[in-house]
Amino acid sequence: MTPQAEALLRSAAAAVAADDLGSAIARYEEVVALVPQRADLRYNLGALLKKSGASERAQAAFRDAERLRPAWPAPALALGHIAFEGERYDDARAHFGRALGLAPDSIEARCNLALALDKLDRPDEARPLLERARVLAPRDEAVFLALRTILLRDRPEDALQDLLRFLPTAQVTAKLIVTALRASRQLGDDPLERKYLDLALSFAYGSDDVESLASVIATLQYFDVAIADVRRLLHRYDELQQARLGGAAPLHRRRARADGRMRIGYLSADFRIHVMGLLMHGIIGQHDRTAFSVRAYSLVPERDEDGMTGHIRSLVDGFVPLGKLDDLAAAERIAEDDLDILVDLMGHTAGSRPGLLLRKPAPVIISHLGLHGAIGLRQVDFKLTDPLADTESAPEYCVEAPLRLAGCVMPFFHAAPEGKSLADRRQLSIDDSAIVFGAFTNLLKLSPHCLALWRSILERVPGSRLAFSPTRDFDRAAYVRRAAGFGIPAERLVFVPMTGHVPTDRTRYSIVDIALDTTPYTGGDTTVAALDSGVPVVTLKGTRQAERMGYSILAHLGVHDTVATTDDEYVAIACRLADDAAYRASLAARIRERIPASGIADPARYARQLEQAYREAMRSRRAPLVQDPGDAVPL
Repeated sequence: MTPQAEALLRSAAAAVAADDLGSAIARYEEVVALVPQRADLRYNLGALLKKSGASERAQAAFRDAERLRPAWPAPALALGHIAFEGERYDDARAHFGRALGLAPDSIEARCNLALALDKLDRPDEARPLLERARVLAPRDEAVFLALRTILLRDRPEDALQDLLRFLPTAQVTAKLIVTALRASRQLGDDPLERKYLDLALSFAYGSDDVESLASVIATLQYFDVAIADVRRLLHRYDELQQARLGGAAPLHRRRARADGRMRIGYLSADFRIHVMGLLMHGIIGQHDRTAFSVRAYSLVPERDEDGMTGHIRSLVDGFVPLGKLDDLAAAERIAEDDLDILVDLMGHTAGSRPGLLLRKPAPVIISHLGLHGAIGLRQVDFKLTDPLADTESAPEYCVEAPLRLAGCVMPFFHAAPEGKSLADRRQLSIDDSAIVFGAFTNLLKLSPHCLALWRSILERVPGSRLAFSPTRDFDRAAYVRRAAGFGIPAERLVFVPMTGHVPTDRTRYSIVDIALDTTPYTGGDTTVAALDSGVPVVTLKGTRQAERMGYSILAHLGVHDTVATTDDEYVAIACRLADDAAYRASLAARIRERIPASGIADPARYARQLEQAYREAMRSRRAPLVQDPGDAVPL
């Protein structure tokens, strides 16, 4: 290389160190002109162009590098990354496949080819690639997690066994902790669950762990933990997110408007046939449009939109897809609409985008429904609740302030059973005289505390059965193992099919005598479904919102008989219902009578209560954020 070229490379390196990409690119272009046959220089130029956002020019540089050095896999990998990021998954597959052909033991090529195939709905081709990568790199967490993602879809037992192989030698990271903690519920192994719960509470979460900490916060709602621990992790999450924000100013703006209507935006990845879409579509459609302008901001990929998406689109003044935008761009797009209030319907559930909320795209942000717990961001002004779902101690563990509805915070979605029953007692080998306790809930809610209570009930009600209804038939083994680990034998369990079509699934309750609520994370839509079917629900009232939702629903319905405040009372209520058929029938009749009389199932009434809460939020919104973390943030 000539002295001139070497001097240009030193100048380019200095520009990179100074974060001056424009100068670095210019110097590299000069070097490439002087030394046109050097593939590595073309590659470095492509990397700089890619970093600057000049994707087309970067691809040209990488193709030149590949032409000059065809046996080198790096340019093909780089081209694959660009194609993948641009959602050109078939092109990505071709590039990564070419790189793997050149370097068969390349973990990067193998895993990225698998990810591209998975995006193309070809998991059977992706899985062997990742299984081989696990052999080549048995302690690589990224490889383990990539394979786990695919296995969880239809081979959950294989995913569990792979986790158990990985754990003994794995480095303890935030990602591993949340993965193991959630997976522990597939087992009846209480020591393993306690180990990872302790690690979740004690781990020193750093700046690279923000997303994992969000998952931990969501997962801990399902575990018996002290409020002090919840508060500490929420405030740590807020601290890490504010550091990530770096003092950037809020994006929201306020402009004069001609119509004077309050402008509300709903944010969700579930404006589709999903529990959130089913709960909210009727309510959104009931807003007073003379006083409120309503928009929906969708995080769902457009390929996953369905008929419900179209219906919600027809109910609002504006429907804005944000799925292809990053957090900053999505927040800027929301800010353009000059909202008064943005209502986040996600919390920390799958598909949520708290980084978008961090940029404060509306002057008031309210969290609602997605998760019966807090987000933990000071940019979120309020969490919607009601006088019963949260106690007065709520501000002790929430970063956001409680905003109380006049009625129950959980919408009551009515659906009449439709079609032939999904199962009957004869098909399930249940005696006509046997009491069936229903728990149509996900595995994550089956805490040791919960299963211990259910074991006591089953022991006191001879011949009774416990009915589960997993969303996938192949998850049944995990339910059996989980129950057995806490003393409930498989012969006391029955499994009822589930379709995902709500009216059809309501027929499941025809075999259920009594629904048992979970603890500490009580039911929301599952409690509503049981009550809507006239089935009594036994719940245990706790202290956090997640522990009180069942109580709130029943109390607002006007049925207090099945609300327990102690473990012994919970067991006694369930057993009384099982032993006294007349009492059980009278309670079921009262539930059916109270649903219309209480107004809990009236979406227009719920919409009016929401609107009143929104007005209250505008009157009592927080003062501007104090940027100095040492200062208090006034409420």
